[in-house]
Amino acid sequence: VTNNVLHLKTAPSTPHLIPPSSKHLAKRRSELTPSPKYKRQEEDLAAVQEDLITLGGRVYMTDVTLAGQIFTLVIDTGSSDTWVASSSFQCLNPSTLSPISPQYCGFNTPYNTRNSSTWRPIRGHGFSVHYTGGEFLLGDLGTEELGIGDVYLGREPTVVVRQTIGVVDEGYWLGDGMSSGLIGLAYSALVSGARTLGYGSVMYTLTKEDWIPPVFSLALSRPTVKYPMAGGMLAIGGIPDIPHDDHFVTVPIQPLASGVYAFYAVKVDGFDITPPTPEPASSSSASSKSSPRMLDPATFKVKMIFDSGSSLLYLPNAITDYIASLFDPPAKYNASSDLFIVPCNASAPRVGIIIGGKSFYIHEDDLMNKSPGAVGGPGVGAPRGMCALAVQRAGKGSLVLGDSWLKNVLVVFDLEDHEIRIAARENY
Repeated sequence: VTNNVLHLKTAPSTPHLIPPSSKHLAKRRSELTPSPKYKRQEEDLAAVQEDLITLGGRVYMTDVTLAGQIFTLVIDTGSSDTWVASSSFQCLNPSTLSPISPQYCGFNTPYNTRNSSTWRPIRGHGFSVHYTGGEFLLGDLGTEELGIGDVYLGREPTVVVRQTIGVVDEGYWLGDGMSSGLIGLAYSALVSGARTLGYGSVMYTLTKEDWIPPVFSLALSRPTVKYPMAGGMLAIGGIPDIPHDDHFVTVPIQPLASGVYAFYAVKVDGFDITPPTPEPASSSSASSKSSPRMLDPATFKVKMIFDSGSSLLYLPNAITDYIASLFDPPAKYNASSDLFIVPCNASAPRVGIIIGGKSFYIHEDDLMNKSPGAVGGPGVGAPRGMCALAVQRAGKGSLVLGDSWLKNVLVVFDLEDHEIRIAARENY
């Protein structure tokens, strides 16, 4: 157990907002043409524990300092770069590239390099990220003093390191009004300057400190009516002091190639899916679902990525369709939002992800996105009283374990032994 904990948080419900962090998944699903403006840059308790905040259980954020000033950044285990919007940021129309009001990009407090005595630009290297959803960000690359630990309480950070970051000054972004950028927690192979600069992602920089073990852990929380901004904890160097199942499952992280690690990907043994117990009055509905299955979910072996930057789970199409069919009434595909939608009062199946021979279940509130501020209804082009399923079709894209599942587990990422350890914490 460690005291190095970053506290996570959320924002009030934003009905129109489809999770901006889910765009990181879209980014990884395709290769885009580089911007012409820039050359492309290809289980002890932790000592630092940070509370996280969450946007309706969809976007998780934490507070850090840059040059001593506090900024709220989205956390993302599926990317490696850390970036922040600059004070000169220009929001652009994604179609015409003409300037539009900054409110359309939704950034909070901007960062001003001129006010920092510790900012060091990296000459000749620009920063750029592009997303298939139409979002893109361009700016400068440099190093800055980044601080973590107790920042949210208005205290001095407990750890300060010099980190390479991007400072974006133009582009288009579907922001949440609370965060000013993003902190990437994945392996350094994914940073924008990996091929030419070889700099480390923030977690590698932090764990270079002799007194911080090279592990971090994530315990996301589902928001409640009483605590709508409660987001959980990100612990550095160990695990947070929270209740969890005593039994940890340990599995190896899967490399992209021999010895090359990028995403936190693991082998999934299958899917533990049980239909809901039918009510007596709905026996006819239940019998209509009893047709022979074309697959055995429990033996459907795949590789999946742990991604806190994605609110949903992206599963094989056949698995997603099967889960959707088991709701009573069944979930229906909504073409306008590209999501499965179901009445929020529907009877739900029991869904678990089998890893290391153990089933890790998704709480019904997470499976149906019932938490306060969660995506659904008018926010996804559906009537009120309709919820968006947490499991969706991956198509030809990456298979992803997003926040809806991560809210039910404590995950330890071991950067030295390249392992992930998982303990259940479905009910809290």
